[in-house]
Order: sequence, then C-alpha cells, then structure tokens
Amino acid sequence: MASLVLMIPGPTNLSDDVRRELSEPMIGHTSPEFYEIFKDAHALTAKLFKSPPEGTVIISGSGTLGMEAGIATFLKPGDKVLSLITGYFGDRFAEIARTYGANVRTLRFTRKVDVQAVEDELKNGYDVVAATHIDTSTGILNDIKSIGEAAKAHGAFFFADLVSSLGCTEFDFSDGVYDYVYSASQKCIAGPPGAAMAAVSDSLLKSRADVVPRSYYMNVRAWLKVMSDPKVYLSTPSIPIIRALRVALREVFEEGIENKIKRHKELGDLAWRFVNEAGWRPLSESPSPSVIAFDLGREIARDVKEQMLKRGILIATGIGEVAPRVIRVGYMGWTTVELLYNTLRAIRDIAGLK
Repeated sequence: MASLVLMIPGPTNLSDDVRRELSEPMIGHTSPEFYEIFKDAHALTAKLFKSPPEGTVIISGSGTLGMEAGIATFLKPGDKVLSLITGYFGDRFAEIARTYGANVRTLRFTRKVDVQAVEDELKNGYDVVAATHIDTSTGILNDIKSIGEAAKAHGAFFFADLVSSLGCTEFDFSDGVYDYVYSASQKCIAGPPGAAMAAVSDSLLKSRADVVPRSYYMNVRAWLKVMSDPKVYLSTPSIPIIRALRVALREVFEEGIENKIKRHKELGDLAWRFVNEAGWRPLSESPSPSVIAFDLGREIARDVKEQMLKRGILIATGIGEVAPRVIRVGYMGWTTVELLYNTLRAIRDIAGLK
C-alpha cells in the first residue's frame, strides 16, 4: 500500500529516523536502556517547554489525556472556570471540566480571544482560566501570554492547550503566567501519536496540595514521581512511542528551535496568502504557524478531500456545522514550502472543477 502524504492538523509525516526507531525490537520498561531513554526524553521535553524538570511530565496517551489529567488532578468540584473558546478544543476543555464538577462559564470568540473582554469577565472572580493557543478546528492563534497575564492579575490559575503549537511557536513556561500547560507528540514535534506532555507550576502544586486527584492513571502528581526516577513503577509506558518521541525531540533541537519557528511562520504566511488570493475565507484573522482552516464558499469540502486522496494527499474537512464548506490543511513538523504549495494548488484546481 502506497503511503499517504499527511497534510492534516496532526498526526504529521515522520522523519526516516523516527520511523526507524518505531521499528526497533521491543525492550523492557524496567531495563537500563529504557531508563536512560525515558530520562533523556523527559529532559528534552522540559527544555522545549522551558519548564523545570521537576514540574514536567510525559504520560502515555493523547493530548486530551494531558488536558484531562490537569483537570482531574488540580480542579475541585465547584471551582469557577472560565473557558475561552475559539474552536472545538475550547469546548472540549469546558465539557471535561463540567464532568469533574466545575462551574464552567464560556466566552466564545469568532476570531482570536479579545483580552479586554476576558479582563472584564474576570472581575466576576474565577479560580481557573483556560485557553487554546492554536485551535486546529479553526486555525486561530491566540496571544496566550496576554491571556495568562490577565488571569494572574485577577488571581486565577491559567491552563493552556499547546497541543498544536509547542515546537512551532515562541513559548516560555518560565514567563510565570502559566500554571498548567499540555501538548502532544504528533503535531509540531513530528513524533507519532501516543505521548502527552505537560508542565505544572510550583504555585499550582502548592496551592492545590489538598486536592484529592480523581483519577489513578491521570494523576499528574504521581507521574511527577516517575519523572524524578523512571524506575518508580506506576504503569507500563508506551515504550516505542517514547523512544520515537525522544528522536523527534532531538531533531527539534538539531534544527534549532528558532529555525523551526521561523520555518513554520513562513509556511503559515504562505498558506494565508494563497488562501486569500484564491478567494476563500480563512476562519482566523491572521496566519497560524501550524494549520489553516478556510471556507470554500460551497459545500464541496468532502468531494475535494476525496479527490485529494486519489492524488495521495490526505487533508481534513471542517468540524461542526461548517464541515461541508471548510477545508483544513496542516503543515507541522517536516512540511516543506514546495509540499504545502503543491497541496494548496491541487485543492484550488479540484475546487475549481466543482
């Protein structure tokens, strides 16, 4: 079976070295070899977050697991939570927080989060504010540092979703405005799906020390103990995924994080220009360095996706009510300018025939 070129908002295409690592023979999770691999992957994850290693975890699972782990570990029933929604994954945070008994209010934005509107709402008093850095359903890029500053000014903890941004945007956990952030292996880092990564502030750990985690597996505090010594057994980690994640993280730093950010910005600018020149409407008001979602103006998205599949390229349609009209193209990881341009040109050609 011929392999597809993935131009979706994750998972991404993998490098040859990452693919080779996935094909290596299995080793034991208690072996000295895996101990060193896990320690190195953890150190590289902390380096990418720019977070203290003692507050950084890797848990086998999806990005949603990283989201739910923070809620299950640190939120109390009745907490007032403000979820800022610029797409599907802001709604997901709100839904999970409600599942755990939080009192959730949402602010919905059709473009990026209006920080002044958040400031005004925070006057009503909240325990936690949550926002998505880049929502892959819309391609909207938010100024999460400013949102975090607003949350801190009003005494709230700030949770940020970095699933589609970590590794292709500027981010520094040490800025001091973040309390819990989470990401995943299969987006900008260009690893396979299956590893959730998170960083937690010392302030949140101390202030919520009396909270009883409502999950055994998704207990961030328990995983912090494993990170300090991977010989501590909690559950069997996904060995091939963590091995491949380690390789992908090494590749991030071999390219240079500044170079990687610059390259993704150039891709985002290219996608933005092309979509606008084609006469389509981006769902975001500015370029995103990882994904673009755009309205074709007609309900032909599924047909376009099927025709692209025949060309060996997988793209995504929209989410929700706009799905029949919207195409989403991801360009995280190792996407080149040529590959992105050819993908967009093929979409234009196919859409023009409909």
